[in-house]
Formats: sequence, C-alpha cells, structure tokens
Amino acid sequence: MDFFEHQEAARKKTKLLIFYFVLAVILIVTALNLIAYFALSGFSASQGGNEALSLSQWPQQPGFFFTSGAALGLIGLGSLFRWFQLRGGGKSLARMVGAREVLPDSNDRLERRLINVVEEMSIASGMPVPTLYVMDEEEAINAFVAGQESSDTIMVVTRGALEQLSRQELQGVVAHEFSHIFNGDMKINVRLISVLAGILILGQAGYYVMRSLRYSGSRSNSKDSGNLIAVVMIVGISMYIIGSIGLFFGRMIKAAVSRQREFLADASAVQYARDNQGLAGAFIKIAQQSSLLESRYAEETSHMCIAEPIKLNFSSLATHPPIDKRLDAIMPDWQDFQHQQLNKAKRKAERSADEQARREKAKQKKGFEAFGGEGVLAGMGGLIETVGSPTTLHLHAANALLLAMPEVLRTAAHNHHASSHAMYLVFALLVSDNGQVEESVLNLIAEKYGESSKEEVLKLASHMTSNKRYLRLAILDMAIPSIRRLSKTERKNFLSLLKELIHMDKQVSQFEYILYSLVRKSLTPANASSKIYIKRFSKAQTEIQLILSAVVHASQNSEAEKQQLFNTLIVSFSDKKMELLPNNFEAESFHKSLLVLNKLTPLLKKALLNAFEEAIQADGIAQVEEIELFRAICEFLDCPLPRILENYSQDVANKIHGSKH
Repeated sequence: MDFFEHQEAARKKTKLLIFYFVLAVILIVTALNLIAYFALSGFSASQGGNEALSLSQWPQQPGFFFTSGAALGLIGLGSLFRWFQLRGGGKSLARMVGAREVLPDSNDRLERRLINVVEEMSIASGMPVPTLYVMDEEEAINAFVAGQESSDTIMVVTRGALEQLSRQELQGVVAHEFSHIFNGDMKINVRLISVLAGILILGQAGYYVMRSLRYSGSRSNSKDSGNLIAVVMIVGISMYIIGSIGLFFGRMIKAAVSRQREFLADASAVQYARDNQGLAGAFIKIAQQSSLLESRYAEETSHMCIAEPIKLNFSSLATHPPIDKRLDAIMPDWQDFQHQQLNKAKRKAERSADEQARREKAKQKKGFEAFGGEGVLAGMGGLIETVGSPTTLHLHAANALLLAMPEVLRTAAHNHHASSHAMYLVFALLVSDNGQVEESVLNLIAEKYGESSKEEVLKLASHMTSNKRYLRLAILDMAIPSIRRLSKTERKNFLSLLKELIHMDKQVSQFEYILYSLVRKSLTPANASSKIYIKRFSKAQTEIQLILSAVVHASQNSEAEKQQLFNTLIVSFSDKKMELLPNNFEAESFHKSLLVLNKLTPLLKKALLNAFEEAIQADGIAQVEEIELFRAICEFLDCPLPRILENYSQDVANKIHGSKH
C-alpha cells in the first residue's frame, strides 16, 4: 500500500471506530439496565411488593428510560468534555499530559540533537516541522505524535528517550512517528481519546457515588432510607464495575485500531531510513529498561505511544505487539545484533559532545555543493511514489540542504526573540523574490516592528541570492515552529502585514501566493469538522482545469506543446472539451480551487497528482519554481511531498553515501 491507499484505509477506519464505539455503548447501557432491573426488583420484593416485574416489561418502565438516559448522558458528556479539551489539536494534548515545549533555539545538547533529527526528516519527507515537546518527569523511553492537521502536529518524547537513545536510535523513533502522520493514524488517535473518555467516565462516576455514600449509611437509622442507600450503593458499585467493562471495551477498541498500525509504522520507518539498526536498537533498550509512563493520562494515550506505556495483565488487550515480535519483523537476527551492541559498548565509550561538535563543524564546510548542488533538483523520477515515503537519499540530501544553509539563516529560523524574530526571515524571503528590495516594503515593516527590523530583514535578504533559491521552502519550514510561538494577536498582525506587503504592487506573484498560503496554513488552527468527500472528478472539473493549466504554464514548453500536453492530460478528468486557460496566475481563484480539490478522496488525489507530475516532467527539466508550485499544491491536498527529489545521478548518490563513512 502506498500513501494514498493508507489514507483511504484510515478514512474507512474512522467508520470502524464509530461502529466499535456504538457497540460498546449499547453493551454498557444494556448491562446497566440489567443491574438496575434486578436491584429495583429486589428492593420491591423487600418492601413486600405483590407483583414481580418481568424483564420483558422493564423497557416500558420509567426506570429503563432514567437508567438509559443517565448512562447515555454521562457517556456523551465525558466524550464532549474531552473533545472540548482537545479542540486545540496537538498542543492541547501536550498541555494535558504536562509536556514542555522545546524552544527552536534551545541550547540543550540533547534537545538540539532532537531538533536536527526532526528537521532532517521533515525536509526529506515534505512534512511541516512539528512542534516538539519533552515530558521531563518521564525516565522511561517513549514518544508519540498528535494533531488534527499538519499545521498543529506535535511530537512528544520522554526525557528517557533523549538521554538513553543514540542519534541513530532517536532517528529510528522519529521515523516511526512520522510514519504515523503519513498513514493517517494521528487524527484517528486524537479522536479515539475523546471517544474513550465517555466510556471510561462511568467507572469514575461509580467511584464518586460510592465515596459520597460512605458516611451516609452511618447517619441513616430508618429501614427505608437504609434500603434506599443500599440500592444506590449497589448502583454505584455496578457503575464502577461496568466502568471497568468500559475500560475493557476501550482497550479492545484501541488494540483493534492500533496493533497492526504499529507493525506498519515499524516497517515504514525502516523503509524511510534504509536502516533497521536504529529502531531495533531503540526497541532493545526499551525491552531492557522500560516504556511505562508515570502520567495519569498514560491509559488514555497508550494507543499513541511507540511502546506500551501501561502495565497489562492480559497481552491480548495490549495496544502494541510484543517488542520481540516487532524486532523479529524488522531484524530477524536481532539477538546477534544485541550481543554485538553490548560488546561494542564495553570496548568503546561514547564520543564526547565536543568531538561531535568538531565533526559536525568540519562536515558543514563541505556544504550542499559537495552533493551536487542544484543538480539534485534536476530530475523527478516517480515523485508521487515518494509521497509519504521518503527514502534514505531524501534524508541524506535533507541533511545536505541544512548544511548548505548559511548559518545566519539557520540561527534566524530558530529565533523567537523580538530583536531578530523568525518572522523577519519570512519578510526577507518575500523582499528577495525578484532580486530587488522595495524601499516602501521595508518602511512598512519598520513602521510595524521598528527601525531595527528593517535592518534585520535587509541582512537576511542579502544571504538569499539567486543561486540559493532551492533553499527557500526549507528555510520557511525551519522558521515555522518559532513563528507558531506568537500569540493569537501577534499571529493575526503578522499575517495581516504579510498580506499587505504582498498586495502593495496590486498583484500577487506565484511565489508570493505560495509563501503566504503555506505560512497561513501552518499558523491557522485546524478545522475539526468532518470533511465531505468528493468521489468523482466530474464534481471538480473546473477546479482541475484551473490548477492543471497553472502547472502546464509553469513548464518551459512552447505554447503549442503546452496546449497539446493539457489536452492529453485533461481527458482523464473530464468527458467534455476543456481548454487550456490563459497564463494569468490569479491567486484567489487558484486557492479556492485547491480547497475544493482537497475534498477529493485519497485515491482520486493520487491520479490527479500523477497528472501534475507528468506535466512537470514533460520538458525533461524540473525548475525550482515548478517544484515550489507542486509542493504548495501537495500541501493543500494534505499529501506531503519530499523537498528533495529522488532521481539523483549515480555520482551524486555515491557522494552522499560516501559522506556517511
């Protein structure tokens, strides 16, 4: 299965989750009614009732409606409360579990290593850089990702993972978590927390009922009140027991949803890095030490973690396969590898931080040109097949991109201080687009953020020369986590100014649209409402015509070749004659068309993106501008496109692999 098939499967799995939830609710309500029936029947008999109530008559009694209504109300309120608590997406969940955000400009050595690994994977895979968090109080090794959309994705790792894993092992863990994003698991996992909260609340309600009645019995002397308290106590105990049944169903649902997804994520992580030793090494350390979390939310988030965070008596209810089974799947000879690692640890101490820093500094001198420079962007070669599936070449080339980036730009991207904020980097990308810096643009920036901001933007723009255009989107990706730290008001003001700067010349260029739309998408909260899918191309013919025309015009073909190419490609999406639209980029209509196409089912998106790729490949040259346009299209279709293309020359590939040794 490729990325699009996994997305389609995830869409269907959401329906399966709803089915499991409804089934669990029906069984819980039925069990509560049975207990209420027998409890009230026993109470009636103790009071000398003449006529026993049959079970078949119970659904017509007020007690049935009260019991069912109370149960459904509690379940609904529990799910609604947790959904409301997590409506802010990944960051809300991070706050709930008490994780601390990792600042983009952190000076902590272990946190810097995590940032570098995640940035490499993000650039290689085409995913926005997630906001990083650390659970400082957790010494066990674990990690998870969460979020509703790519714009609010977070990655949480424990302090134990940072301190106990090597860089290679940490990269394996990060690749595993990214695969959950690619495979559509992230959104399902967050929804599952809200769903299960309603099922689990019955047990909590039963506990509070019993606790509130603990002292009531000693103060009640009458027989009637004593019997009533006994009945309520029985109901409370029953709710607690049924809450445990709810916990059982909850774990069954999580196991059904997540166990196979973990095997898939393991395999995908190995595929991305072409390295099974990193993830295998992490699993071996988890088996030797622990993945159990102290957090009181460990039960609710157990299905999201890379390894089982809670202790279970029955392995059949585990949300994760056993570690040894996962190791067998990715490395059949893992026991020999484990023995080798132990011997290696005895023979050689871990390199010091100073040695690592010197080695990285020497490596930076080689720069991106050592790997082929812009020649890396020369070919496309089955690009759609890499959506959601970055290869080892993507990872190495992403690292090369980071090394090619001037240090002043890398520092600015991680900066969230007022004097040199990462948002100045976005302004620098804007003003350096056409090679000429407009004084009026700089003056408006200075008016909003002070005279020093003007100087900072000019300094950053001076490093964005025409031969570094291939770095533009990588620079933007690195800056987004710092910009996300702006308050809601600051974000609004920043986006408003960026839009005003773009419209100063009364027109919006293709790159200006790409820049603004990607920034806005990354900073705008995700819409939690359900998407209504478009299942036929005939429902989006006009939008396909507009986007395909823009992609065709971005190529270096002649006008006649463009017309012929468009005619060849459009027939797959329309049964009527459609013309190539004029080469006149109109940002608003382009954006509206993308929003419509985002409603296509995953498999329809794949066919459409294949056509766009064919249009770009037609002239045999993939220009930076074409790649940026394609990246923006993929971003709005929620299809992560690797920034670095897969079709390296053999010479470039050898250089990349040679740099590792």
